[in-house]
Amino acid sequence: MKVARPDAAVGIDLGVKTLAVLADSDGAVTAEPNPRHLDRAQKQLCRASRVVSRRQGPDRRTGRKPSRRWEKANRVRNKVHHRVANLREDTLHKLTTRLTAEYGTIVVEDLNVAGMGRNRRLSRRVADAAFGEIRRQLTYKTRRHGTRLVVADRWYPSSKTCSRCGAVKAKLPLSVRVFECDTCGLVLDRDENAGHNLLALATRNTSTIRSTGTGVAGDLDPTVVGSKPRGADRKTRTTRPRHTARAGRAGGTIPSPRAGTETGDRQQDTRAQLALW
Repeated sequence: MKVARPDAAVGIDLGVKTLAVLADSDGAVTAEPNPRHLDRAQKQLCRASRVVSRRQGPDRRTGRKPSRRWEKANRVRNKVHHRVANLREDTLHKLTTRLTAEYGTIVVEDLNVAGMGRNRRLSRRVADAAFGEIRRQLTYKTRRHGTRLVVADRWYPSSKTCSRCGAVKAKLPLSVRVFECDTCGLVLDRDENAGHNLLALATRNTSTIRSTGTGVAGDLDPTVVGSKPRGADRKTRTTRPRHTARAGRAGGTIPSPRAGTETGDRQQDTRAQLALW
């Protein structure tokens, strides 16, 4: 398939408030709004779930079968979930198809979606945004078009790095939505700044780039291993030292059955010698 702009590149910064901020190589920055299909259907889901809870449902402990009214209410609730899933899939397919058909190089982040889902305040919105599904669709659609997908390293500080001078902030909380550089004085939206930094990785040969190749089988770009940028080389959680095995009931080495047998044999031989004596 032909691409409309094979020489153009785009950096994609995914988020919850805005689904994607696109930084084009021509200097244009566009934002894709987050439809939030699950949030819009919450009132309908709560009503349907309330009706299901008031019906006689199945019970595995007693083997009770659900009533027909429960099955009918459950079908109504499942229809709401099914509609939300279809709307989300349609939105993501339209977005990824448009991007892969227009740009020759697409740069995305390697997000820890599983770790983001553990946050009880953002888990539902992260699941509704489906960051992993966007990454999956971009992967096989770029191979289909014969284009390149560049995946930034998970520890690359795209939001904390200044897109003008390259200075890296030590901390940048999620509540701060405007990036202000202390070195050059750049004031820019946080997501736009991250999009420009991801776009710069398309033409930079550093260790923070991992490409899926040009789509041809066996034509994969090698991964370059090197030092990480300052500010992202430390993990937030330290590992605990392993406990050494100690002698006793809680740990230590367990004597083999042969050693116990030999000890018992020695005791029996000693008793026999004493009896003969």
